[in-house]
Amino acid sequence: MSTTSTRVNLAIPLDAAILIEKECDKRGIKSPQFIKESIFEKLRKLESKEEQNELTIMKEEIKEIKKLNLIILDLLTKK
Repeated sequence: MSTTSTRVNLAIPLDAAILIEKECDKRGIKSPQFIKESIFEKLRKLESKEEQNELTIMKEEIKEIKKLNLIILDLLTKK
């Protein structure tokens, strides 16, 4: 089984590098693995936020459709 990866060189501030090293020591993993996990988690959160935004938009559109249907129903029953 071969895994594919893309190599990326990062230039990060010293304080961030220290925090990464401390977290890696706590978890017992190497920094590339920590960075991969962090990026994956960040992307997953972004997808989740986009889905929430889409749901909110859909809810608002459904509310507007309901209002229009009620107005139409009211107009039809008054005739």
